Amino acid sequence: MAESLKKRKGTSSTTAAAGHRRHRPSEAPTTPIHPSLSSPQSSTLFSSDDQHLRYNSQFSSRIILDPKYLDIDFFNDETFDCYQVFQNSRLVDFMSLKFPYYPELVRVFYSNLNIQDGIIRSEVHGISMIIDQTLLFSLTKLPNQGAPFEGTIVDDWKFDYSSHDACRMVCNDQADMTGRLLARSLTFDCRIMHYIIVRILLPRSSNLAQASKEDLILMWAFLTGCQVDRAHLVRYRMHKALRANAPLPYPQLVTLFLHHFQIPLDDEPFVQVKRSFAICASAITSFGYRKDRDGQWLKKDALPPQDERTPSPPPQRDDSSALMNEVLSELRGLRTYVGERFDSLDGRFEGMNTRIT
Repeated sequence: MAESLKKRKGTSSTTAAAGHRRHRPSEAPTTPIHPSLSSPQSSTLFSSDDQHLRYNSQFSSRIILDPKYLDIDFFNDETFDCYQVFQNSRLVDFMSLKFPYYPELVRVFYSNLNIQDGIIRSEVHGISMIIDQTLLFSLTKLPNQGAPFEGTIVDDWKFDYSSHDACRMVCNDQADMTGRLLARSLTFDCRIMHYIIVRILLPRSSNLAQASKEDLILMWAFLTGCQVDRAHLVRYRMHKALRANAPLPYPQLVTLFLHHFQIPLDDEPFVQVKRSFAICASAITSFGYRKDRDGQWLKKDALPPQDERTPSPPPQRDDSSALMNEVLSELRGLRTYVGERFDSLDGRFEGMNTRIT
């Protein structure tokens, strides 16, 4: 499935202000598309006037959350406990989905979305999509065993869970647990876990630096080995997106659905995978950490000044390898940082262009 999707990706436009390029088979995208033309004009997108009206009134201008993904190569080279937790929970396949997405079709998908009895239903271009638990597992490898967590304590956990004990489990020694729980109060490994949860598993657009009650319960469940129905977790987050003006999550997952049901994509504007979507070393450095010469992640203010460090012995093969890894890590972080800045500028230009037009 991933291979067939990769063959369809093409390249994206260089600036969002110019709009996304059209995707044509066996050739690079050509003429940029003006943002004003990206709203559905053709009746083929909808099978009824009611669908079209619902889209125009509630979904046509919805924000789509960035499809973040785990950089598997980076995490396989590290020893983060949270990554092992996600591997044991069979979440890594889902968390590493990396595909382009089609903004117009994502909004149409959510506009027509209905989730009931564990079955996802929607319609795009008049083609009905029914994703039951068997098909969802086939596409994402998300297990459907465990408690159906929906943001609050489930009955099976009531006698084991304590918010105070959960805070002590995930917080560092300097944390102030009397008020809002901030991400910087979490231990190094739990901060990475929290970042992955709010960016990929249950993505949101605000309060990313705060660990909500929902975040705390979910981290506690993962760390204590409580079984969570991961397929239900994704359906729950998709259903929340149907609220008024809520941002739309999982655009890369929608791409999987569109491809599986053979929705026409050849002439659709699309967003290519961007460097800034990857969760890798740059995310860790953004927390205020960096690697020392021994390959350990330390707080930047905990590293001794350069002139106070113990002189290194004559270079050995292992030291050279560690130094090279450190340099490569910094370069990857710089590359992602620059990419994020360009993506930010693209977003601003797109907003300016939309207001002008």
